[in-house]
Amino acid sequence: MPNSKCQSLRKDGQACGADAQTGKSICIFHDPERSGDAIRARRAGGTARSKPASVVSLDTPKQTLRSVKEVSSLLGESINQVRRGEIDPRIANTVGYLSAILLKALEQGEIEERLSKIEAALAKEKGSGKEAINESKPNKTN
Repeated sequence: MPNSKCQSLRKDGQACGADAQTGKSICIFHDPERSGDAIRARRAGGTARSKPASVVSLDTPKQTLRSVKEVSSLLGESINQVRRGEIDPRIANTVGYLSAILLKALEQGEIEERLSKIEAALAKEKGSGKEAINESKPNKTN
């Protein structure tokens, strides 16, 4: 009976739905002969889900991340640490995700700065252009 489902009902009255054991119509959790195995499996599942969050050590130096070069350096370092097994891949994944957001913010800041300079230059040019026009017009009071 490959891929058959457990025929037992859960406490709420619905079908169990777990995979049945080979040669049986019930899963390990509903098999009274394997209750000890079921308890161990539940504990193992609970232990796997309750792992503490992965973190880097407290002595990990802080890095300034004010430029694309600095962010790239952090990403390269993180990649190598994962490859060497020094940090959890979940940490590196988070670093990668946050780095992508930071790179967009750095890019946006650079664009805003360039736009401000262009606007200032245009305003200065516009201001000096008015003076030149006013100087070339004849004065009506004379």
